[in-house]
Amino acid sequence: MFTIRPYNPTTEEEYAALVAIHNAAWPDDLSTISSWQFHDSRWPDDKLRQRFVVEDDGQLITEGAYMAPFWSNAPGKFLFGYSSLPVYEERAELHQFIYDYVLEQLAQDRPQVLGTYTREDRLFRVQWLESKGFVVKIREPISELDITNFDFSRFNGAQERVAAAGVKILPLAEIQSTDPRWMEKLYEMIWEIEQDVPQVDPPVKEPFDEFAKSFGNPSFWPEGWMMAVDPAVDRDDPTGAYVGVSMLAKNLAMPQRINTWLTGVLRSHRRKGIALAMKLRAIEFAIQQGGTAIRTDNEENNPMLGINKMLGFEEIPAEVALDKEL
Repeated sequence: MFTIRPYNPTTEEEYAALVAIHNAAWPDDLSTISSWQFHDSRWPDDKLRQRFVVEDDGQLITEGAYMAPFWSNAPGKFLFGYSSLPVYEERAELHQFIYDYVLEQLAQDRPQVLGTYTREDRLFRVQWLESKGFVVKIREPISELDITNFDFSRFNGAQERVAAAGVKILPLAEIQSTDPRWMEKLYEMIWEIEQDVPQVDPPVKEPFDEFAKSFGNPSFWPEGWMMAVDPAVDRDDPTGAYVGVSMLAKNLAMPQRINTWLTGVLRSHRRKGIALAMKLRAIEFAIQQGGTAIRTDNEENNPMLGINKMLGFEEIPAEVALDKEL
């Protein structure tokens, strides 16, 4: 018999129970306790989020949460997501049980839209959600590059052309030691880039104090953030203007498979080969660190996906975000 209850982890043991379910559900995308603790610590105090667990005769079988998204401008919208032990993934009654619980808990907030997310190879869940009236709003193919034998010769001259145009590709770790304004400049550049990243709902600019906390992420890797810097934009800035970034992140649970968080270039500097140059530098760095693969995701119509395919990234099942009008 299924039972469901709020779950507010504070100890490593309590977090370990959640991570164990996630890792069983997603064996190709393992996570760590430290990552979950960090993301919980970053959640704004004024935004709703509540974790929950489902038990079957006393055994934890599902971890999940419902929340109000703080990263987008979507009044009346709430999200929920969950992972279950594999033997329960195709149990329609479990999906219905969780769905009913979430709607009951959110009833006093009068949600207008309920959103969720999964991966398209979870066919049973996708079909069940669609049967309840959920509609896919965005599709983000996950892609992976095998870097064990990467052929840099295919891109001879790519980095040199960017350098010849006066744009430098530097790791953030180097910039941090020379530019006292690195965080403020990075904050503004990322916000400008994020506004052009395809998303379900319009993004919201994160307060600077919250942005600053993101550098406490245990996966943050300043040596692997490749920054494009153009000294010609602002002659009064001794370091130069930041015009692009490609962020590699440590994969604490799967160290040889490195993640890419975001790659983007300011509108003023696009179609100049900068994104490709940053990506090539990132691949060089990943190989030096003993990586064997790089994984990322992009919205299916995002030009960055085309650059990744040119580099040799191969698509695996996509992430999908679904919404239901209530």
